[in-house]
Amino acid sequence: MWWLAEELRRRRVPVQYPQLPNPGDPVLEDWSAIAATEIDMTGAADDERIVIAHSLGTVLWRHLETVQGRPLADRVLLVAPPGPEQLSRIGDFASAAGAPDTPLAAATMLAREVDPYRREPLEAVAASWGVPGIVLPGTGHLNPDDGHGPWPAVLEWTMRGDAEWRLAEGARSLDA
Repeated sequence: MWWLAEELRRRRVPVQYPQLPNPGDPVLEDWSAIAATEIDMTGAADDERIVIAHSLGTVLWRHLETVQGRPLADRVLLVAPPGPEQLSRIGDFASAAGAPDTPLAAATMLAREVDPYRREPLEAVAASWGVPGIVLPGTGHLNPDDGHGPWPAVLEWTMRGDAEWRLAEGARSLDA
């Protein structure tokens, strides 16, 4: 995500990249307040608003849209969402991942087949959230610790609204 934020800034695209407090012991209320402020700073309502959320940030995004009861972005990429078992260990985030009253708007979920933070297949998580998904083969949480770095397809998706997710042999799309 750092690479993407810096690449977008280099191209003079406005970027909000909130640093959320206490990532080892997150508090949903604290994260929600910061994220809401960041959303407010993203510009006029008629500007296209794009959100890319990773891991626990995907649950935060789902919570924000559920609380607001309306779409907060034009396009959303939910990368490497954690599974219910992992969330059950993180206080109020487990309830935030429950079925939303309002389906997530314009969202796509993207994750590896096997993720240490998700036991369930991505198909099950994407279906429970009511969003399409893209499963990339292999193992990992799609972060630098797993060897992931610059990702041109995500930049392409951000800039153009689409991307060829043929990044990895065997990637497959899921319907919502």
